[in-house]
Amino acid sequence: MTDTSVLPDFSTDEATRIVSDLYGIEGRLQRLNGERDLNYLVTGDSGRFVFKIAHRDETYGMLECQHQALKRLAIDQVMHQSASSVESLDARVIEVITGETGIDHYCRILHYVEGRLLSSLSPHTPGLLKDLGRILARIDSSLQDFSHEVLDRPFIWNMIDALATLERFKSLLASDQERELVDSFENLFRDSVLRSDESLRRAVIHNDANDNNVLVADDWPTISSIIDFGDMVYSWLAVEPAVAAAYVMMGKEHPLEAATAIIQGYHESLPLRESEIRALFSLICMRLCMSVCICAHQKSIEPDNEYLKISEKPAWGLLGKLANVSSETACQMFLDACDRKP
Repeated sequence: MTDTSVLPDFSTDEATRIVSDLYGIEGRLQRLNGERDLNYLVTGDSGRFVFKIAHRDETYGMLECQHQALKRLAIDQVMHQSASSVESLDARVIEVITGETGIDHYCRILHYVEGRLLSSLSPHTPGLLKDLGRILARIDSSLQDFSHEVLDRPFIWNMIDALATLERFKSLLASDQERELVDSFENLFRDSVLRSDESLRRAVIHNDANDNNVLVADDWPTISSIIDFGDMVYSWLAVEPAVAAAYVMMGKEHPLEAATAIIQGYHESLPLRESEIRALFSLICMRLCMSVCICAHQKSIEPDNEYLKISEKPAWGLLGKLANVSSETACQMFLDACDRKP
């Protein structure tokens, strides 16, 4: 499985020089958040761009796959804006650079996508969340016949590998109480998801529609774009709305209602099977369990990286709430939202 570890070691001055030498773009660089990539916003006379230096373990194939997927989505006009690639002076969309330590990294530049992060907006109206569900469904519909050999890779964020991920990192959790909470959702996952595996469709999905990867249009409260396709994977189709729901539920007084809006929007554009709807509550809980366990692992490597902890506390808070929710109650809410009777 691919691990998340220390970010690439390049200074802002080095990155500025690389952008100028490889892409001919002169501008001011501002550091952006990132889990595995070193990201910069580039602002210059020719516009705004995002310069990304990939983690040293990132493969050329995964970056190529993202580039091809974004081209497909742009052709199908799935989103109002897409983060299209910028070619280097040598007409390449992926370049190789070497750091001071002698380690090679892939790098690339994308056009900057305008909009406000969903995480910066409050409240999240039902209409906006339904729109998020719809755009995720359109992405998945566009990618239905898309394939690339890297998408079936072992990956710690692939829900299909969830139990292996928890097994690796659960011991790093801070207390027995936290481990017991994760164990309870693990048992639910085995009963409600793994037993239904054969009836759950598999597809290429974005897999990381958290509220920091969702952009809202400035002029109208609709979703304008989904960014960062680095966690794209071949997995269960129902994971897509479940992941988005898991993040928007955090901090909500009525989290199931927020999840229901996303699921309803998704189902309107790409209908879910009854078995997939029934799996959603457990998939949501499992994503949260994966998040806190992987965060514990990341903190052990980079204890000072605050971005890695951004959803840890609200994830634990939500898991505590969901532990008191009947899975059948949640399932019935989702079935009703999709107008499906058990």
